[in-house]
Amino acid sequence: MSLLAKETFAQSPHKEAFAPYRETFIPPVQATRLTEARSGVELKIVRLGQDRADALKLRSLGLTSERPVSIFEGCGTRARILSIGSQRVAVGVDLADTILVEEVSQ
Repeated sequence: MSLLAKETFAQSPHKEAFAPYRETFIPPVQATRLTEARSGVELKIVRLGQDRADALKLRSLGLTSERPVSIFEGCGTRARILSIGSQRVAVGVDLADTILVEEVSQ
């Protein structure tokens, strides 16, 4: 018995992870693109990529809305090296431009 993709993505944990890709999703006012975020500031991910496929790829690298990230290195047209705890992940500028983040207030 195989499950249809629609049935699978309607279940946890996918239901929350893919909520930002619904047509009714409105990002928070303070959300900015990763390419516009400040370096060294703790960030929370609001949306990963432009679609669900991008989100799955980025989640496999450890990027999730539950884990705070910060920009370790990179600005302008250079790739961003993100710090996720003790892990470092490099994201190209084109892909980083599709990631929405907001600063975590401390």
